[in-house]
Amino acid sequence: MTDDLSVLGLTPAEHAAYRALIAHQPVPPGEVLATLVDKGLATPVDGGYEAVAPDIALEVLILARERQLREAREHISSLMVAYRKHVTSPRPTLLEYVGDADAVRQRIVQVQQAGRLEVRRLIRSPQVPLEVHVECRTIYEAAALQPDPCGEVRVVPTLPVELYLVDDRMALIMLGEDRAAILQPCGLLDAYQELFERLWERALPPVPDDEAEARLLTSLLLSGLSDGQIARELGVSPRTAQRKLAALMQELGAQTRFQAGAQAALRDL
Repeated sequence: MTDDLSVLGLTPAEHAAYRALIAHQPVPPGEVLATLVDKGLATPVDGGYEAVAPDIALEVLILARERQLREAREHISSLMVAYRKHVTSPRPTLLEYVGDADAVRQRIVQVQQAGRLEVRRLIRSPQVPLEVHVECRTIYEAAALQPDPCGEVRVVPTLPVELYLVDDRMALIMLGEDRAAILQPCGLLDAYQELFERLWERALPPVPDDEAEARLLTSLLLSGLSDGQIARELGVSPRTAQRKLAALMQELGAQTRFQAGAQAALRDL
């Protein structure tokens, strides 16, 4: 928790002076003290000045800032109308194309910071971690897993797309290293949200590499997929997949997939 009150419009000098008044320490007359009085943080008393109680004075400033933010949010709609009217080329209101690498990087940060309730992410490539200040669920492709990820994290061998879902309001879909699309509420956005939730159900929490592979192989073994499909999920050749599956079944002492499932359940794999 920070004690910086600059978000309420206080300068460091004003903050320090207010803390001094709270502690009944003298604050010399001048512009800073006059500003505290104007902002309702200090009041004249018997030829001197006293701090107004924080739960009153600061609450008033917070309510004023919240009102300003609400007004700014209401103004967004009219700005969006002007933005769409004056863009250089007409584009659908439900989809915005971003075709510059720097712009894509900026938008990735912006959409995540715009989350009000939850951010959901499918991450295919290693990237600089970004702290998200709302609930966050991330599914990493195994090769892209960060050493200290934030929020709830799960892992799958491969992902079909890199995706950032912000609440139920928008999605940023990567179309390449330097291209992306930003999607507004529509049926396609609903489909991407459903894709995330399906993948979340299948994905596993990150664990040490050996244990992770055993859990993943067990999950794939019991999923009803063919050896070829399992190989594609693992991103390896069919021969390699068969070798890994055979080694797992031998380790479990199983002759059939059913036996492997039973042994895996006993070992909590």
